[in-house]
Amino acid sequence: MGLQSGRLMRVKLGGRERTSAIVHPGVALRKSAKGRTVYTRTAQRAGQLLLEHYGERVSFAAAASLAADHIMEVGPDLVFLPSRDIDDYVDHSCEPNCRLDYQDDGRVFLVALRDVAAGEDLTFDYATTTTRAGVAAFPGWRFACRCGATCCRGEVGAVEDLSVDRLRYYASLGALAPHVLQRVRSLLKD
Repeated sequence: MGLQSGRLMRVKLGGRERTSAIVHPGVALRKSAKGRTVYTRTAQRAGQLLLEHYGERVSFAAAASLAADHIMEVGPDLVFLPSRDIDDYVDHSCEPNCRLDYQDDGRVFLVALRDVAAGEDLTFDYATTTTRAGVAAFPGWRFACRCGATCCRGEVGAVEDLSVDRLRYYASLGALAPHVLQRVRSLLKD
């Protein structure tokens, strides 16, 4: 499936412009019972590029001393620190409607896995970018899941905790981060 870039815009949040953040104009942040969530104001098609994840890239050790929340594993011993923008608030789901797309230039985009209705929260499965090494470095990354999906695993954790069937499903969609795919490649062989 090819990415649909549609109309994208630079976003200004909290009074500061982030010239590196790209957000689809049909995507916004709102408060809900779960806290802040990212949702669609307008319907989005499968393959639509919705927003860019970004932040300073640092090692696990550096991040552990700087941030406790809103960090994302993006490589072996490498995380994005919080950007303090909309990308920090994309929720987890065990049955996500989005995936992360890792570009060769290091940029990371949230892309719709399926058609997404207006008003729907945007989600990705945090395990698709998180390894056991990340969970060991950040124990808070393993937590009870309350996504409400019929296939909910009950716990958000590392990619190595996913079933082989789920790994194959995510691999077929291109939903596993490159460093995660390297980690589980042996499990995906028939």
